[in-house]
Amino acid sequence: MEELKALEPDFVSFLAHAQITAQDWEKMKREETHKADELIDVFSDVVYDKVLRKINYLEFRDAKTIHIYHCGAEKIELVGLKVQEHSSLDLTKNDVLTQWQESHASSVSIIRSEKAYVKEREEEVFDLLQSGCLITDDRLFNVLSNLK
Repeated sequence: MEELKALEPDFVSFLAHAQITAQDWEKMKREETHKADELIDVFSDVVYDKVLRKINYLEFRDAKTIHIYHCGAEKIELVGLKVQEHSSLDLTKNDVLTQWQESHASSVSIIRSEKAYVKEREEEVFDLLQSGCLITDDRLFNVLSNLK
């Protein structure tokens, strides 16, 4: 409920833009629940699209792979690490860069790639989130980008 309360001003603005008064909204919730639900769905899409537009970096990590994506305006860039299967290095641990540089450098490959978006940017960001990526900042992307 707290999260919904935070969106209340945005929802009121959304209703006003659709020329729906507070009275109309209350009546719609009572008498036309399917229509009210449809409006809430549209509002949810608007909010989610706004969130997706603000995402700049995503991270996917498992024991043998780290992928950091920079979701730019025109293209998506990937930098990451891939560990050979025989290595004991576990990329899910927090001190992974220290471990790697100290004793596993020969068993790790650096991954670099980029591509233009095939679908809309926000749709591709959504797909990456659905595949298990998490929102992150630019710190690890910058570190990995500077590795040779």
